[in-house]
Amino acid sequence: MDTAAGQAGTSFDAVVLVGGRGSRLGGVDKAALDLGGHPLVDASLNAARGARTLVVVGRTSAPLPSRAVLTQEEPAGSGPAAGFARGLTSITDPASWTLLLGCDVPGAGDAVRRLLNASAAGGDADGVADVDGFVLTDADGRAQWMLGLYRTASVRVAVDASAATNLSMRALFAGLDLVLVRPAGPEWHDIDTWADHAAWTERLDPQRPA
Repeated sequence: MDTAAGQAGTSFDAVVLVGGRGSRLGGVDKAALDLGGHPLVDASLNAARGARTLVVVGRTSAPLPSRAVLTQEEPAGSGPAAGFARGLTSITDPASWTLLLGCDVPGAGDAVRRLLNASAAGGDADGVADVDGFVLTDADGRAQWMLGLYRTASVRVAVDASAATNLSMRALFAGLDLVLVRPAGPEWHDIDTWADHAAWTERLDPQRPA
């Protein structure tokens, strides 16, 4: 699975959320779910290899990089906004940008490359000066919040101003000036169901039965 390490020269940290319940997959540990011989979370971890600090929020049996900072949203199971807030506070020397990824996006490498390229379009290492972040959309233009590259100072202010527990991602980011980045293909598709898993199995290995 691919990586976006160092793409476009942007300095960033990464928060990877692994705490989803996987209810539509029968309650499996989604991050550890096998896809093409690898745990599903590997795609997001590889995409975040260029991060100065890597934080993994939640619990999973999948192998994780030794450098990862491991933490848990409080209370456990209180949602991705709380997980992101916890991840941010676990970074002691923050970079200018923070990458947010779910654990269930096999196309994360391509998605992160598009986000980093969008950030670099301003012509300097810290990206466009007057926006708060870049968020990949689905094919219909809907923001995919957990495929986002956010200005760290801006999202820290947003988190401090909100009660992140049980808050939706849309509400958390409502006051930010975000650039929506269109996908080039299916890189935004996550895995929520076994049908999604079969579709990604076919994409990754067309010769292998789904």
